[in-house]
Amino acid sequence: MLLRIFFVFSCLSLFVVPLNYAHAQTGEQELSEEQQKAKDLAKAQADALQERINGVMNELDQGEMTHFMVIYTNYNLYSVVKAVREDVKNAVGGCAKNNPAMADDLNNRYSRWEGSVGSSMKEVDDNIQSMALAQDYVSQNELKTIFSMIDEMRAMNSSQFEKTPVTTPEACEFMMSKMDETQENMIRLLSGTLQSYPNMLRKTQK
Repeated sequence: MLLRIFFVFSCLSLFVVPLNYAHAQTGEQELSEEQQKAKDLAKAQADALQERINGVMNELDQGEMTHFMVIYTNYNLYSVVKAVREDVKNAVGGCAKNNPAMADDLNNRYSRWEGSVGSSMKEVDDNIQSMALAQDYVSQNELKTIFSMIDEMRAMNSSQFEKTPVTTPEACEFMMSKMDETQENMIRLLSGTLQSYPNMLRKTQK
């Protein structure tokens, strides 16, 4: 899980995370029945979300489309960071449980990390909700449905990763050594969403 946290954060994919579960068999890449079902479900979720997005955008003018795409892409980023935040929480809990001598350092560092990242996430969430309330081109229920579909797709893709925590002292030390980096980078990325709409407006008006 620790490696997954930093892999997902480093990529910060805004859309569907590719499934990498093919394995070689008789010289070809094949999937087990369970893996194929998961892949098919992930594709179905992605297709359903894209169809929903297309349905909304087909009814919008250029200005409304710009506004909607900022809401959509910002929520995608928010959803990714939310998933990483949950993974960090679980990883710290596992490390503290299995390495009592490190528990105080882990919990203290996580408390600072969570306070900082959580504050930025609240600011971004408030901004997304304000943008959602400020428009009248799509219903609030439709936006909530889209947000829910994004989270469901994220959870489906997340479930394809190995979830068994790696809680050796070395892995936990590595996680702590990376927390300053992830905290700084996540806050910077989240803060960027607050300027995304003004920046996009400037580009469309040129």
